[in-house]
Amino acid sequence: MTSADYLKRLCEGYVRSYRTFGIRGSRDPREFNRVIDARAADVTHREVTFFSQLGEMLGFVARREVARKDRTRWDLSWVDIDSKKPFLCMESETFEKKADSTIGKLLRTRSSKVYLVGILGCLNESHFAQVKQTVSKRLKGRSLLLLAWVGSDMWHATKLKAIVACDGNVYTRQATAEPDSDNYWYARFDDDEWVDATGELLDRPLPPCLTRVAA
Repeated sequence: MTSADYLKRLCEGYVRSYRTFGIRGSRDPREFNRVIDARAADVTHREVTFFSQLGEMLGFVARREVARKDRTRWDLSWVDIDSKKPFLCMESETFEKKADSTIGKLLRTRSSKVYLVGILGCLNESHFAQVKQTVSKRLKGRSLLLLAWVGSDMWHATKLKAIVACDGNVYTRQATAEPDSDNYWYARFDDDEWVDATGELLDRPLPPCLTRVAA
């Protein structure tokens, strides 16, 4: 399994497990219930919890709010228990105004040996296009999974646009989220497979990043 395959599997697990996050809320903002419906902080907490539990099941030490050398902090890191080095670092942000700084934090990572996962909420189409340009310019051989919820506003950001960028290749896939009859949200893929989008995102091939084999 290549690095790209590994990141694709993380995305597939996120989408297919989305109903288990327990995110509740109506499509209509007029029906928002302040007592029981999820807020942005709830969504972030449940996304981080999902990846934290997944890392632990895979044998890593899952650590939250890990300090970096530049004094910023990762929302979540998977640390290899033998080497004591980070294997995966994750940032999750539900507010659009913080999306650029979140991507910047991910792409300041110097090591190409660390998997990077970014989850961005509530981007409009033009902002998502800007984020793709930032990734194109600054990826530089890193291994990135980007999960962006796109729509006109926070109530309509139900389209998930996933990007896996690694080894000089880029793959994309889309999913849609919607509430069930009890107003708990689930997600499903819109298509059956990943699309090779290297030419769409990258102007030129990137230096190869580290290829790993996942057990």
